Amino acid sequence: MSTKSFVRKVSGVAVAIAAAVGLSLGVAPAAQAAPTSGDPISSGCSNGAYTVKSWGVYNSKYGNYQGTLELRYSPSCGTNWVRVTNNVAGNALSGAIATGPDGVYVKTQVVGVGSSWSNMVYAPGSKCVTVTAAIQDRATGNIEGRLDTQVVC
Repeated sequence: MSTKSFVRKVSGVAVAIAAAVGLSLGVAPAAQAAPTSGDPISSGCSNGAYTVKSWGVYNSKYGNYQGTLELRYSPSCGTNWVRVTNNVAGNALSGAIATGPDGVYVKTQVVGVGSSWSNMVYAPGSKCVTVTAAIQDRATGNIEGRLDTQVVC
């Protein structure tokens, strides 16, 4: 084996090892998408994210808006998630997002007053997602209101 051939082979192995070490240490290009189902806060995807659309969630039993469902998007990660804010102590407000009928589906729920967010779904650019929300009475378990499924592209 010639010296040039040996150096070429060693260099190729060194590049492969360096790439493997980089991947095992979690080093990735900045443009790589966050994993689907990851937490938008701990992943860093919430940095620079914005609300695409927001809906009031109506309680049909009491005739008022009980909370909000927000569709959030991270341009740097290409991910969406929903954030729900509940304004009524006696009810639970759930929000869900999906990437399509056969796609990834994740949800979140706030019991009582407060906010919560779902894990992310990978939906870069103008990929369509569906979102929905429901209000449930904590004492009876009855659904008191819902936001019909919304498709956002």
